[in-house]
Amino acid sequence: MSFRPYPVMSVFTLASLVILIWLGNWQYDRYSEKLGQEGVPLIETQLVSVSVEAAKPSTAQNVYGLMDGEGLWRRYVPGRINGQGEPVLLLWDAVGGPQPIDLPIAGLGTVERESAVFERPSHAPRFGQKNRPEDGIWYAWDGPALLAAFGYQVERVRVVEPVTLTVTNGEDVSQTRQATNPYASPKPIDPLPPQRHFGYALTWWGLAVALLGVYLVFHASRGRLSFGRRA
Repeated sequence: MSFRPYPVMSVFTLASLVILIWLGNWQYDRYSEKLGQEGVPLIETQLVSVSVEAAKPSTAQNVYGLMDGEGLWRRYVPGRINGQGEPVLLLWDAVGGPQPIDLPIAGLGTVERESAVFERPSHAPRFGQKNRPEDGIWYAWDGPALLAAFGYQVERVRVVEPVTLTVTNGEDVSQTRQATNPYASPKPIDPLPPQRHFGYALTWWGLAVALLGVYLVFHASRGRLSFGRRA
């Protein structure tokens, strides 16, 4: 075998291979980490009873979010824990799709669900999208403003996030599924499912293999790499 590598090209190729392999390993680590966390509540939860007090029982405030890498609208209604105390916001269900759908909310009254209860801090809208309280559409969380849309005036708001929730297919509302709620935590969520990270890992590793292949083929085409014996 004969190999006479180009020095500069070899240095850049080696550095690129290290970066690509590191990126692939990092994505695989994220895949393994998330796979081990599936179905595990992000914070301590408890069985919570909420008496829903929506002034208009058929309406909800729609907050945009992500689940399993897809966009959806989380629908919140006001209520009181055990029917007393300060009003809270309860995540009722969610509807997939780019735009919220005005579905009636059936079965209002007192509901009991395994949930996380905490105060979620407000944050600015992403990508320049503005909240539209008059339409019940929110791209950024603002607890007091959400409750104000229902006629409540409070400065601090707790949210009740069930561990699991019903997600309705926005294209076919007859189809629903039960899903683990990634918003059952006051911390920012990572909406990408584990499988996406595994796919990214394969992509980075594939690029590393392709780069190495191009490097070797280029040297072979220039007569700098051969696998036969020297004459």
